[in-house]
Amino acid sequence: MGHQLSRRTLFRTAGGLAAAGALGSSLAACSGGTGAGSTNSKLTMTWWGSDERHAAYKKALATFQKANPKIEIQETYQGYDGYFDKFNTNVAGGSAPDLMQMDTALVAQYARKGVLAPLDEYVGKSLDLTGFSKTLLANGTVDGKLYGVPSGIGVNQLTVNRSGLEKLGLKLPDREWTWADLKSISQQVHKKSGGKIYGVDDGGGSTLQCFEVFAREKGQTFFSDDGKKIGFTPDTLQEWWEYWAEMRKINASPPPAITSAAHNDLTKNAVVIGKALFTFDSGVYGAGGSITDARLDFLPTPQGDFSGAREGNFVNGGVLLSTTAKSKRIADSVKIITYIAQDPTAIKDFQLLRGIPPTDKARKLISAGLTETDKLNMANADYISQRVAKATNALPNPVPPPQGADQVWDLLFQSNLAVAFGKKSIKAQLSAFFDQAAGILSA
Repeated sequence: MGHQLSRRTLFRTAGGLAAAGALGSSLAACSGGTGAGSTNSKLTMTWWGSDERHAAYKKALATFQKANPKIEIQETYQGYDGYFDKFNTNVAGGSAPDLMQMDTALVAQYARKGVLAPLDEYVGKSLDLTGFSKTLLANGTVDGKLYGVPSGIGVNQLTVNRSGLEKLGLKLPDREWTWADLKSISQQVHKKSGGKIYGVDDGGGSTLQCFEVFAREKGQTFFSDDGKKIGFTPDTLQEWWEYWAEMRKINASPPPAITSAAHNDLTKNAVVIGKALFTFDSGVYGAGGSITDARLDFLPTPQGDFSGAREGNFVNGGVLLSTTAKSKRIADSVKIITYIAQDPTAIKDFQLLRGIPPTDKARKLISAGLTETDKLNMANADYISQRVAKATNALPNPVPPPQGADQVWDLLFQSNLAVAFGKKSIKAQLSAFFDQAAGILSA
């Protein structure tokens, strides 16, 4: 998991979502199983991530155990693929881990099935959440109860080839920019590069970093609260596709062949291959570093430039740490959660490997050891977080994506391509999109 969620992460998360849904009633019947603590004297903890994240967890937990020798920890870890399949099997078999890394997209499903334990009774006591904003904690809150503690700040942003901009004599836009500003500077990039470079990759089919923010600026959500319907109107999607059709027409965005080639292949992203200077795909730069040699910077997703526009950006919680309902070691697990969230040594061990740290204290602690690009990335995320917290007209955070969300997201991407390649008119594709999306969500 990088600092933010890329489109690939969304599809990967949807795979976990499908796994959670597939277990269905057996989750409810087991209600978290008996917990590993009933058969194992050690506290069991599991997480997913990269080798770097695994090493950071192991280092932090080793230090914790030296200070708490009575709490022995049995660690299991892997990549994301198959993580929730394995967890579901353990839950069904009565051997769920005591403490686990949880996906923000899945916490509501597991909490409502009785798999996770609410942590409210520990807050302000052994669970120290000093410095966590209410907005951030909402990512681990289900039906008014806290079921997971966020690891960090995840935001929607653009990654910018700043060195490319400066080479063309252009300045980085102000953070309070709008969609009109994006169009303007993208045109300038194409003109000043002699037609060799486009401004921004085509966002007409992008979900989290792009269209969802635009819809929220209009007071609309991607999915309805119950997840059974699309939450935005045909007029909103039509306006969106018309914007990107114009961007392609004026060479502010690349032709569809470039967009199609980059789908789920980060190495072909328009910024990575030097065909654009702005991208909505935050996966270009993450906890594993950058896949381009360009000097990068970051900007919030543009704001609505129409009357009554709302704050469309939102803050997600990276990953969560949650305890399972039938665990006999919840109190000990809470001590570990507090240690990882608040202990200076643990904070420095993780750096940005669980996302941009959730508190000012943590961000200041790691700042000195970061690269210049990391600092810019963290500063932009902090800016967005503060802006969202101050907004009086922002919608609540998006609901967890429903089953079938991955198919709907891909449908949006492919629909935009159909328009871009001239296979369908915008109005014809609108009708097809809403009909197909309704079928997916009602299945």
